[in-house]
Amino acid sequence: MLKRIQSWEGHLLSKAGREVLLKTVAQALPTYAMSVFLLPVKTVSHLESLMSKYWWGSSNNKTKGVSWFSWRLCRSKNSGGIGFRNLRDYNLSLLGKQGWRLLLYEDSLVGRIYKARYFPNGNFLSAEIGLNPSFIWWSVFESQRLVRDGARRRIGSGVSTPVLNVPWLVSDENPCVISRHPGLAHSTVSQLMHIDRKQWDLEVLHDLFEARDIELIMQVPLSDNVNVDSWFWGKESNGFYSVKSSYRYLQELKGEWGV
Repeated sequence: MLKRIQSWEGHLLSKAGREVLLKTVAQALPTYAMSVFLLPVKTVSHLESLMSKYWWGSSNNKTKGVSWFSWRLCRSKNSGGIGFRNLRDYNLSLLGKQGWRLLLYEDSLVGRIYKARYFPNGNFLSAEIGLNPSFIWWSVFESQRLVRDGARRRIGSGVSTPVLNVPWLVSDENPCVISRHPGLAHSTVSQLMHIDRKQWDLEVLHDLFEARDIELIMQVPLSDNVNVDSWFWGKESNGFYSVKSSYRYLQELKGEWGV
């Protein structure tokens, strides 16, 4: 990136021209590496510093220049920023895509390898870092919280979805069941429905769940046309994971994305 930016110095470019070069070229350079590895904070800070100095017209390496974050260059234009990417959050969003694939495609070759090594009795959302993890797994694992916040379970038959510790309720705050009745320990969602028809069994719900959970369970749609439980991304209307939606979510958590 330093070599690329140095090749631009000396050219008479407007602010708009510098913005285009930084967004389309400089910020794209580390994308391939960031999709697999979590870059160290020091490396990310140095890359952002290079772009910041070029943006403010400082070609002297001895000059401190203007701080990247103090001028809010990474904030969206709607909230008064320039719209440059926060490389740390963008890195996590790219790694989140790998974590999302491990969640959806456990039967793939890489999915079977990682499942056998790091989460043999669960899935990516319940995985732990483990002993002596590889650097790639350590990097992808850092995105687990992001994937967990956006992952939701679509209920079909309910046979493959445990009642506890799975985000299948219709709630942005906490999509998991909070009731802790002993009868729920090894139950699946299918056991909460009537045997002869695809409807919630109100008698079972009132026996096992708190009022909050009952209300949310009743909001979960059931369809006779959907018989397979599946994962979907709750931050996109189409249900598919996207780097854009996950990055926006991380920025919203910081209050750096204008509404």
